[in-house]
Amino acid sequence: MARGMASGAAAALLLAGLAGCGGAGLDGAQTVVAVATETGAAGEIVMCHFQEVSLRALGEGRPATELGPDGRAALKGTEVRRIDDLDTWTIVEESATRLALIRELTRPRDQGGGMVFTHEFLDVERFGEPDADGRPGWHLRASSRCDLRRDLGELGVADVTLDPAAPPPGPDSRRISVLVHERECASGRRADGRIRLLGVEPTAEEVRVVLGVRRVNAGGGDVTCQGNPATPFTVELDEPLGERVLTDASVYPPRPISAPTAAGRP
Repeated sequence: MARGMASGAAAALLLAGLAGCGGAGLDGAQTVVAVATETGAAGEIVMCHFQEVSLRALGEGRPATELGPDGRAALKGTEVRRIDDLDTWTIVEESATRLALIRELTRPRDQGGGMVFTHEFLDVERFGEPDADGRPGWHLRASSRCDLRRDLGELGVADVTLDPAAPPPGPDSRRISVLVHERECASGRRADGRIRLLGVEPTAEEVRVVLGVRRVNAGGGDVTCQGNPATPFTVELDEPLGERVLTDASVYPPRPISAPTAAGRP
C-alpha cells in the first residue's frame, strides 16, 4: 500500500481540501495523502473549467426538456445559440437569474497532451441594463467544452501522460515516469518543484494517482499565458504496478494515463 493512505478497496480519494496537506516538497520528499469517503457523495462537486457541477446533478438532474419559464426564457437570451436537442442536456441550475446546463459529448475530444474534453457546459445569466420589464436581460455567460475535474483547492489542474522518453511501465514497475502539463498560466515555465502528489489509491484493477501543481503566482505577482512545457515527474509506488492500470483520479471518473497524443482527435 502507498505510504500514509487509508486502506480498503472501498476507499476513494476526497480531493477537495487536500491542497497543502501533503505532496512532493521542494526537497523532493513525498508525502502521500488520501482520505476515505463514499464515491459520488451527494454533496461532492466537480469542476467543468471554473464552473461547479454537483455529482448529484450529473446523476439525478432533470433533463432540459423539463425547463420552466425562466429556463426557456434564458435559452432565448443574447448570443445563446439555438438548442434543438434539449433531451441530451441536464439541468445543473435553474433560477430567476441563472441557467446552467451540461451534457456528455457523444465522442470525447482529445486536445492533446492528456487533455480530453468529455462534456459541454452552457451558462446563461441575467445581467446588464434592465429590459422593458424592468429586469436585466438574459445573456450568454459561458459556453465551452471541458473535462470534469475534482476540486484541488489551492492547487492548479494538470494533465498527465506517460513520458514517451522513458520505458513504458510494466508489471514490476514501482517508479513510473510521467509528463505533467500545467494548465494554469505560468509565464511559459516548467512546473519543476511545484508538482504535488496528493494521493495514491491501489485497487484490484487500478492504481489511481492525484497530481496537482502549485501555481506560479500563489504568492502574488503577474504571470503571462503563452502556454507551458510539459514537466517530467516520477510517481513512486510502494508496490509493483502488476497488471493494474495507472489512472488519473483528479479526473472524474478516473481516466487511464497513456502516452501523449496529437491534438484534435475525437
